[in-house]
Amino acid sequence: MNLPKKDKNGVSRLSYSQIQTFKRSKTEYVNRYILKKPFKTNPFIKFGSKVGEAIEENDFFMFTNKETDTLKKVTRLDLFEYPTVLKMEGFNVYGFIDSCSFDYKNIIDYKTGGIGKDEKYKDPDYTQLQIYALSLMQMHEVRVQNAWVEFITRDGNPFRGEALKVSPESIKKIEVDLSMKALDRVELDLIKTAKEIELFYQEYNESQEKLKL
Repeated sequence: MNLPKKDKNGVSRLSYSQIQTFKRSKTEYVNRYILKKPFKTNPFIKFGSKVGEAIEENDFFMFTNKETDTLKKVTRLDLFEYPTVLKMEGFNVYGFIDSCSFDYKNIIDYKTGGIGKDEKYKDPDYTQLQIYALSLMQMHEVRVQNAWVEFITRDGNPFRGEALKVSPESIKKIEVDLSMKALDRVELDLIKTAKEIELFYQEYNESQEKLKL
């Protein structure tokens, strides 16, 4: 399978973020993964990374006491940023689990967002943790028992001159369906999406060749 990104062995590679970008915006996909234009970050992404790093290091010196009180309620498992790879026919799917237990039976994805933004992680289209579960099943022959999102609400709007900060709202725990029916659906969607990306990439290259004539 010929996809825009390849791993060190020359095998086509995907990631959850790459898949979501393709589904969300073909223009953005072309810019990021075909033309390889520098990724433009924003205050919200930076804030999410800041929160994630603090949780991983268990060090909250960059946050106020009230924010720290909230962040200390976040569940921390044994391993952080655990690398995964799911080997499919013709391509691999790479990822990093925010936090998982030593036995790989419990996995967490940390998310930050404004009030009400946690709803999107209840949608069946949110498949990140299910992809990780499939990866761990293949890598370690372990069936993940529990997978959930821990959603940390943020306050403030930098576009109105307001600093982003951790909201005192309680951490929301969103369980993810790990039934074999759900995992099979995700696996089929990976194959379908990879084929769509391959066709899109082929048509893009053909259109660029025509422009040169």
